[in-house]
Amino acid sequence: MEEYKNLFSDSIRNELKFFTEYRTAYQEIYTFRNILSVLQWDSEITLPEEGRAERGLQIGLLSGLIHSKYTGENFYKLAAKAREENEQKILPGQEQRKIEFERLFQDLNRSRLLSQELVEEFSITTSKAHSIWAKARKENRFEDFAPILSKIVELSKKQAECYGYQTEPYDALLENYEPGERAANLEKLFFNLKNNLKPLVARGKKFPNPFQKEIPIYLQNKLGEALPSILGLSSKMSRLDASEHPFSTSLGSKDKRITTRYDLKDPLSSIFSILHETGHSLYEIGISEIEGGPSPLHDSVSLGVHESQSRLWENQVGRSLEFWEMYYPIILENLNITKQELSFSDLFSYINQSTPSLIRVEADQITYNLHIILRFEIERELINGKIQVYELPEIWNSKMKEMFGIVVSSDREGVLQDVHWSGGAFGYFPTYTLGNIYSAQLFQTFLKQNPNFQTTVKEKKTFLPF
Repeated sequence: MEEYKNLFSDSIRNELKFFTEYRTAYQEIYTFRNILSVLQWDSEITLPEEGRAERGLQIGLLSGLIHSKYTGENFYKLAAKAREENEQKILPGQEQRKIEFERLFQDLNRSRLLSQELVEEFSITTSKAHSIWAKARKENRFEDFAPILSKIVELSKKQAECYGYQTEPYDALLENYEPGERAANLEKLFFNLKNNLKPLVARGKKFPNPFQKEIPIYLQNKLGEALPSILGLSSKMSRLDASEHPFSTSLGSKDKRITTRYDLKDPLSSIFSILHETGHSLYEIGISEIEGGPSPLHDSVSLGVHESQSRLWENQVGRSLEFWEMYYPIILENLNITKQELSFSDLFSYINQSTPSLIRVEADQITYNLHIILRFEIERELINGKIQVYELPEIWNSKMKEMFGIVVSSDREGVLQDVHWSGGAFGYFPTYTLGNIYSAQLFQTFLKQNPNFQTTVKEKKTFLPF
């Protein structure tokens, strides 16, 4: 991007002394954050069970140190001097640096509202909670997860009070993920979505699973490992692993980690998780390649925008005819399946079916947003103090019946299915629906500007230009 070339060039280093010092300090904080991400990734992928208690303390300590370094007077004053220096000296890239400081101080002033003690306690608690959630989910025992979830809710409420809000506590947490958004606005949006989607749910058609036999995990893994590179994510800067709940994380500008989970009876579950998480990683790589980084300009605009990239690759690309005409032969070859065992028409119909389902990450494009609305309504009331943690299974099951006509038979497939609340990510769920809305508009605009794109994909059998 041409406009960013002069942000941190050699001439700028010589002319802007405080800006150079600020960027050096920011680089150090950025590196510490990546080290923290390594610890968190390892906690979910390779950490032995007996090491979890000590790891929680490590994560808590490092989180506190990063918070102290970022929000401390030294960095704050240095950044303020750098901002003033930029305003006084008219040099190339001045406007972009001005935007950088706007983003920095928006986040910095907000972060300074939290104490180091609260940050450490929250990090230690959520680190412990992940393994407790995973075990409770596996054993279908919400009562084992409820105590630590209650603590996370209370800590989240403390955060909301520290941040401050005009209308409701939930708004303060929503701001962490979608700056400027408010629950009341989402309520209006979701009300219209719900009323328009529910009639469509009744008209949906279910298709049978086209896979006639169980697919071993090693074959699914072999298939999955090739998928990111097909989409443009090099294996030299990414890695795929299995986890209790699919996620992606960045351990550096050229180190992206993706996870998925496997279903022996349905390899598509893993494929769509990989598509989704690869979308996140491609976005992270895209913004990291902006010149002059790392800086606040190299962070995502919002989680809604971040999710628009993952949902775009998962749905607009991943459920398209062009993608599956390209990927179908790869599936047959890697899974040792013949065309007689898995016909293209049966597979494509199954991929694009619409039918109510228990699991959010496996929901189709019509029902998915209803899953998000359900979670938004519940977590909003939870943070606003209108319901208690012990009530969650009953409320969840009631809303599933109301929205989908489905009876939830286990907490594993109900209130325990998502990892987000174990990490204290209250306010995250709405960004999935915002991402869906953004991605649909982005893709349609792209097709209007590139009318030959789908023909090109069919001919060249690649999505790399996209």
